[in-house]
Amino acid sequence: MLSIAEVRAQLQDDLDRLAREHDVPGAAVAVAIGDETAEAVTGVVNRRTGIAVTPDAVFQIQSVTKVWTATLIMQLVDEGRIALDDPVRAHLPQFRTADPVASEAITITHLLTHTGGFEGDLWAATTEDDDALRRLVEDEVPRLPQERAPGAGYSYCSAGMAVLGRLIEVLRGTTFAEALREHLAAPLGVEDLAFGPNDALGFNTAIGHVRQDDRGPWPLKAWASMPASNPAAGNRLAMSARGLLSFGRMHAENGGNVLSAASARAMRTGRVAITASPVVPKQVGLGWEVYGGGAVVGHGGGALGCDAVLFVVPGQRMAVALVSNGGRGKSLMRGLVHPLVEQASGVALSGPDLEPAEAGTALDRCAGVYANSTQRITVAAADGGLDAVGESLGDAALMFERVGLPVEPMKLRLSEVGRGLFHNAGAGYVEFVGADEGPSRFLVMGQRLVPRTESADEGDR
Repeated sequence: MLSIAEVRAQLQDDLDRLAREHDVPGAAVAVAIGDETAEAVTGVVNRRTGIAVTPDAVFQIQSVTKVWTATLIMQLVDEGRIALDDPVRAHLPQFRTADPVASEAITITHLLTHTGGFEGDLWAATTEDDDALRRLVEDEVPRLPQERAPGAGYSYCSAGMAVLGRLIEVLRGTTFAEALREHLAAPLGVEDLAFGPNDALGFNTAIGHVRQDDRGPWPLKAWASMPASNPAAGNRLAMSARGLLSFGRMHAENGGNVLSAASARAMRTGRVAITASPVVPKQVGLGWEVYGGGAVVGHGGGALGCDAVLFVVPGQRMAVALVSNGGRGKSLMRGLVHPLVEQASGVALSGPDLEPAEAGTALDRCAGVYANSTQRITVAAADGGLDAVGESLGDAALMFERVGLPVEPMKLRLSEVGRGLFHNAGAGYVEFVGADEGPSRFLVMGQRLVPRTESADEGDR
């Protein structure tokens, strides 16, 4: 069993060393085991100003917000106001996707587990006021295509979290931000918390850094945040590592004073396999990603120049939170956080990548164009593998434009590592669904299902 004394002995040195190694401008980490905590900070919140990271500095947590949203939903379950198997429209009649039949069938559980079946990346600008989320759900979600039947499988869905956020607003009679403050942040004693760049002005606030020239990671011109329309999925919330740790400790303690033990356990029970995670199989629970049958749960978040992660090991009453503002933040996480969690739990969170191997995939069945409203990926068979070019579209391109960066295509070489499964060192694993029977119907990348729109021949025209 890992002790807090062991953590304290190495945490600061390890954070300093790994941040230098991975060119991370600033980071903060907080660890709890039982009733004791350890924390460390390194670097600066902004390389332009040189202001140091402090324990109360706030960083964007991006999609870690989704676990906060799921917890707010489970509080409503505890109160008997909703049930997990309720159709969403039973409580939110305005909800619909482009498919009226599926819209009637989609349940709260489908949204919590990313199995609603509709397109998931939705960050459209509506308004910048308290009506922003309502407008997104009522005006923008109805245009989202239904890619497959509800419950048919996992595909990461921020749009579904927006719907849950709106449900929280309706049942609580307030904005999502105020519901989160009142029902989670306040009872947990989390004060280092901001919603959006204006709110963050009162804090020592980290800004994202990306490599823009020979200076290395350099501050963006603005926060890497999308419009105010989808706070429930993760585009607005920022907090300190110690604040995020308070939330994690509550879950490590089976809900503490804000959630029933039954709901806390239900959240970390794996329900559906997460596609294209062959090295470390994981499932999705209710908001959490689940490892080792629930021995570990976690969730990450990232955008341009920022990364955050929270892990919980309930059996050890342990939680670990890490926030950072650029460079190779995910590598920092793998070097600093994974070993702590693995030592405490005995559950592997990462492993060596699969080696390239011919597995008999018909490459021509994978070639083609795959697209939705936020990305287009063109795949071609070449030299015994696949070449892919990814382009950001619509809302996805908007983030680059908001921070003053060019929208450039991403070129990937994909090496076959299994039947219908390919790997790229930067993009991770890419799966082609249906390539065994004929032209693949979907491409899975970044946990997202992207439908085929053109064959290879059509793409050449």
